[in-house]
Amino acid sequence: MKSVWNSLLLAFSLYSISPKAKVERNRENSRFILIFIPLVGAVIGFCISRWAIGYPYLCSYAILPAVVGAVIPSLLSAGAHLDGFFRTMDALYSNKPREEKLQILEDSHGGYFAIIACVWYFMIAVGIWSEMPVDGLFILSYSFVISRSLYGISILASKHAKESKCSVYIPEGGLRGIEIFILLSYIGVCGVQMIVLNREVGIACLGGAAAAFLIHLHVAKKHFGGITEDSAGFFVHICEVLMPLAALIAYKQWWV
Repeated sequence: MKSVWNSLLLAFSLYSISPKAKVERNRENSRFILIFIPLVGAVIGFCISRWAIGYPYLCSYAILPAVVGAVIPSLLSAGAHLDGFFRTMDALYSNKPREEKLQILEDSHGGYFAIIACVWYFMIAVGIWSEMPVDGLFILSYSFVISRSLYGISILASKHAKESKCSVYIPEGGLRGIEIFILLSYIGVCGVQMIVLNREVGIACLGGAAAAFLIHLHVAKKHFGGITEDSAGFFVHICEVLMPLAALIAYKQWWV
């Protein structure tokens, strides 16, 4: 029971802006962390949904709500996954052999490729959120739980790169299957809520999440030989731009 509690503390300590817990980051305290990281997404989603209620009365234009929608996830998660996105993009843009790409993931210094990619990312995110109807924010508030649940599933169920440190999150015995089931349950509950709010948009969002997950698996396997914690962070941000994009396409019905 103590390791479960410590995993909860570590999840919020490492993946949110909450005060840092005095808990040692080791295998024993980290083995349940993946089932608690989506709770950070739930907090982000709650803040987004509250913002959706208030901003129509506060803002006359779409740009400020769009900036808030694009920035809140990274702000509340303390940039935990953004760091992985940053390093992964730096490695991908380097066009170097796999071994050197893995070394780039370990380098704490960012290159200009990563900076350019981050600028592009936030510009695209702001553009998408600026076109999002208010109702879309309530639907997308569930997306942050889904992205972090898939983050955990990718680590639990996929092959790791040989230099990956993700093994510290893998519990022993049959607990891995139980954790995957819990994460799938999060996705199922959130997916149903999305579809109840708007069937077409909800299904589109889930399709965007699935596309992001497949992109992640392809990129990790091709460029790194398997999943790393950085590539999983890269996935979270790809997912959190593809889900709103899919929702926007469903709202606009651009295929008609």
